Amino acid sequence: MHVSVFLIAALVGSGLVAGFFDSIVGGSGVITLPTLLWAGLSPYAALGTNKLAGTFASSISTLTYMRSGRIHWSLIRGMIPFTLVGAWLGATTVLHVNQRYLQLTIFFAIVIIAILTLVRRSLGKTNAFAGVTTGIRISSSIAAFALGFYDGFIGPGTGSFLLFLFLSAYRFDFVLAAGNGRVLNFASNIAALVYFALHGEVALLEGLPMGIAMMIGARIGSKMAVKRGVPFIRPLFVVVSLVLAIKMAITVFH
Repeated sequence: MHVSVFLIAALVGSGLVAGFFDSIVGGSGVITLPTLLWAGLSPYAALGTNKLAGTFASSISTLTYMRSGRIHWSLIRGMIPFTLVGAWLGATTVLHVNQRYLQLTIFFAIVIIAILTLVRRSLGKTNAFAGVTTGIRISSSIAAFALGFYDGFIGPGTGSFLLFLFLSAYRFDFVLAAGNGRVLNFASNIAALVYFALHGEVALLEGLPMGIAMMIGARIGSKMAVKRGVPFIRPLFVVVSLVLAIKMAITVFH
């Protein structure tokens, strides 16, 4: 397929913006999926190509957070396998489920997350994680599987859900929550990408320019998150959550 200079510019531009937000609070799919569909890809190919671009972004942001020491490995290492399995299963079922009902649920969930973040002003200001217990190990495994499944199934909002999980359930601060969320998002992207690639649903001509641009955006975003901390991430998270809610509302109720 011929890819014009204008199309490449659109892919790169959307990739830069999406990578920036993805590395901090998630929500990149709201930007990248419509762009890939506009580029002429089928919905399934758009999902697969989005995973390719997202893998580029999450790899560089994960590395940045790792270097800054913002990954809680004692918790996260037990969640990664469940995320991988969930994402693989999500990708296998994407064409066999009515997405409207899932999107309706997600819409209300995102609205609730945004409201809770605004109301609970102490949320994410400090790190109050008490350590890994048996209960936390079980609950984190279930959450990792569920969010991995969702990311493989459709994707938009996964980063925001992961961020809120680490903020509310495990009482991380915003920077730690963002870093650990990136690791799991990286894992789910890889698992879903492998599935889509094996089924020939990844468009390299569109995915590579967008992916490289997302890497650059993710590098800038993750470095800013580490440097500026909670005061920078918190309002950004609220804004992205509201944008996601509006996007879901348009999708579901149109």
